[in-house]
Amino acid sequence: MPTEAVDARPLRILLVEDNADDAALLERHLRRSGFRPDLSRVETAEEFQRGLAQLPAPELVLADYNLPSFSGPEALHLLRSSGQDIPFIMMSGAMSEETAVASMRAGAQDYVIKQNLARLVPAVERELREAATRSSRRAVEAALHVSELRFHRLVDAMPIGLLLADGPGRITYANASAAVLLGHTNGALLDTDTRLDHYGIDAAEAIQEPREISLERADGTSAELLVAATYLNPDKSVDDRELAIFLVDLSKQKHSEELLRRTEKLAVAGRLAASIAHEINNPLAAVTNCLFLVANTELTPDGRNFLEIAQKELDRVAQITVQTLRFHRQSSRPVQSDLRDLAETVLALFELRLRRQEITVHRDFGGVRPLLCFEGEIRQVIVNLLGNAIDASGGGGEITLRTRQLRTSARPEQGIAFTIADRGTGIPAEALCRLFEPFFSTKGITGTGLGLWVSQEIIARHGGNIRVRSRVRTGDSAGCTVFRVFLPLDGIPTPAASAEQELPG
Repeated sequence: MPTEAVDARPLRILLVEDNADDAALLERHLRRSGFRPDLSRVETAEEFQRGLAQLPAPELVLADYNLPSFSGPEALHLLRSSGQDIPFIMMSGAMSEETAVASMRAGAQDYVIKQNLARLVPAVERELREAATRSSRRAVEAALHVSELRFHRLVDAMPIGLLLADGPGRITYANASAAVLLGHTNGALLDTDTRLDHYGIDAAEAIQEPREISLERADGTSAELLVAATYLNPDKSVDDRELAIFLVDLSKQKHSEELLRRTEKLAVAGRLAASIAHEINNPLAAVTNCLFLVANTELTPDGRNFLEIAQKELDRVAQITVQTLRFHRQSSRPVQSDLRDLAETVLALFELRLRRQEITVHRDFGGVRPLLCFEGEIRQVIVNLLGNAIDASGGGGEITLRTRQLRTSARPEQGIAFTIADRGTGIPAEALCRLFEPFFSTKGITGTGLGLWVSQEIIARHGGNIRVRSRVRTGDSAGCTVFRVFLPLDGIPTPAASAEQELPG
């Protein structure tokens, strides 16, 4: 037996052959030609299928055309049915040209006459190279397919809308974000012959520079969008060019800008109210003095009664004036403040509204130490929470304000718990988990969605937290909502970037 070369190429072969001598002759020829064959000889269909299933799989199938209980064409059919890409060479002691052609048409890569094995090795080497090429191509195609899937998933998940359109402006692709921005489901958008100009999108203008547009969605709602576009193949003719159009939703940004404008107006109105309250003080003092002088003169019983009424109402005006001045007084550094006094200033401002809606306020102010805080900010939190409680209570409701000094199990330091509870409609569970998100509101167009978010930021800067629990009113079961604010007594509050700006509830 000839000695194998050290660099002989190993080769796993599935051989369909019933003659052991022919198999040995074939193996010797392959060894002399630089291979190190690992032959698995089979004679039946069952053995052939088991050979195909073995691991590692065969690299080459050599099959005798005729066997007593099996045949090369049957083996070829079984190989093609398995879906495996393994080179198949048909062999025979005597094969006509018609038989050889039929084998090639059936999928055999080549045929070899046993008496002329000189053709075998070149055929094997060629088919092994082509099989390797096909395997590499499949690997590249699989990698490309995976890459395309990954790219499509990425594009579809982008928060920015992406449209593809042909030269005439017909939309050929829309990712999920674009479909939502245009008021469509993705499929519905592509099923229609929709054009860019249907939405007022001028791609030629958007290519020059991004543009803001206002469009009507397919569902009837409106949207503010920033539109930018580019050509994917600018070297083509105008009709053959493909456009990529990017859409960015500006609705939240526009909403934020409007809220900031409204906030600035509120701040100006607050400063104006404080200025007016300050100017009222002077004539108010004069009127008070006049009433005092009148009280020391001779009056009829009715006159005396009217004077007392006037004095009470004037005292109330004076109190509102003082509370207005205190409410809009801003501080640049934290001061020791009485939480009960802060709550009373807010209640004074809401007094008319509370009386008009016939809402009863229960005060349960326990003895608590002064709190180091930014007064204006804590007062704004109370405004937001009390305003929400009034909105939820409707007519004839009840609101309870409570303060307690305590030490929580989760926090070692002492603090003050301030609670505002109402017996209103309650908050649904799906809304409860989103209450502190910016721009989320349960009040429809009347709410800004910033009050609780700002309140949470303020309390966090003071080292505290806000908790809420609620029960929705159902039938005979009363609803209620309880907001509990915890503020540490010895915490050092952090000022906001702008301590003078107050946001609406």
